[in-house]
Amino acid sequence: MRFLRLPLVLLSAAAFAQNSDVAAIVKARQAVLASPDAEAPRLELAALYLRLGQNHNASELLLEYTKAHPKSAGALRLLALSCLREENYTAAKDYAQRVSGDAATTEVLGLAQLGLQDSKAAAVSFQKAIQLDPSLADASFQLGLLYVNARENLPEAIRLLEKARSLKPDIAGIHTALGSALLQSGKPSEAAAELETAVKLDPESAESFYQLADAYRKLNRVPDADRALASFSGLSRKRADDRALEMRSRSAYEQGMNLLTHTDQLDKAYQLFEQAPGEASFYRMAQILYLKGNDGGALKLIREALRLNPLEAEYYFVLARCLQASDKTAALSAVRTAISLHPGVADFAELEAELTRIRH
Repeated sequence: MRFLRLPLVLLSAAAFAQNSDVAAIVKARQAVLASPDAEAPRLELAALYLRLGQNHNASELLLEYTKAHPKSAGALRLLALSCLREENYTAAKDYAQRVSGDAATTEVLGLAQLGLQDSKAAAVSFQKAIQLDPSLADASFQLGLLYVNARENLPEAIRLLEKARSLKPDIAGIHTALGSALLQSGKPSEAAAELETAVKLDPESAESFYQLADAYRKLNRVPDADRALASFSGLSRKRADDRALEMRSRSAYEQGMNLLTHTDQLDKAYQLFEQAPGEASFYRMAQILYLKGNDGGALKLIREALRLNPLEAEYYFVLARCLQASDKTAALSAVRTAISLHPGVADFAELEAELTRIRH
C-alpha cells in the first residue's frame, strides 16, 4: 500500500512567483543555514517570502529567530507585517508595539488596530507614523479615510488624501476617498474628477461608481448618474456572486480536507476538491490519485499546482513521489528542490536517501 504524508495545513499562495524565485529562496535559505544566528540573512529571506506572498513561511522563520533574539527590531518589524497580512491583528499589534521610533512599523500598528476595530487608536498611530516620516502614503491615506468615514475634520482629510495622491497617483482607493471628502465638502465638480480617475484605474470598484453617481446627481448630470449607478449595481451583484462562489469553494475544500484521513472516502474528497479550483486543491487531488496508483493523473495535477505556485516544498515532494517509478533522476531533483526550500523535513530526507540508494 502506498503512503503519502497528508499535512492538514492550507498552504499559502505565492504572489506572482516565478521559477527564478525558487533559486532566490534556495540561495537565501542556504545563507541562513550557513549562519543560523546571523540577523541579515534571515531578514533577507523573510523579506523575500513577504514579497512573494509566503507570509506563513516568513512568520515561521522570524518566530524561530525572535526566540533567541526577542529584541531584534528588524525581525519584529517584519513579523508584525507578516502577521498583519495573515489577518492575525492581535499578534501584529503586539509585535509592532515592541518596535519604537520606526515609521513603517507604526503604520503597521495602525493597520492592525483598524483590523481590531479600534479606529481611535489607529488614528493616533497613523498620526505618529506621519510625524516620523511625512512621505508615508498609506498612513496619510488611512488617516484621511478615517476622517471621511467619520464625516469629521474634512479639510484635514482632503489635505492628507491629496498628499497620498501625490505620492501614489495610481491607487484608485485614494482617488475614491478624496472624491468622497470633496463631495462631503460641497465640491461635486472636483469630486467627479477624482472619481472618474478612480473608475479608470479600477473599473471593478463598485464603491467608486456609487460615489461617482452621487457626484453626477449633484451636478444635475442625470444620464451620467444613471449609467454610473447601473455600473454600481452590476458590480455589486458580481461581487456578491463572487463572494458566494468563494464561500462555496472554501466549504468544499474544508469538507474535502475532513475526509482525507478516511481512506474509504477519498473519492468523495476528490469530488469536493474539484469544486474548489486552485493550487491547494490541485495538490490534494494529486495526492489522492497517487494514493490510488494513478501516477500519470497525479503528475498532471501536481504540475498544475506548481505552475500556479513554484515555491511550495510540499508540491515538489509529491512531484518526486509521482516520478519515482518512471524517472528516478527527475524524482531526485524534485525532492532535492523540496529540501532546499524547506530543510529539516524527515519525509523529504528519507525519500532523497531512498532515491539515492536506488540510483547507485
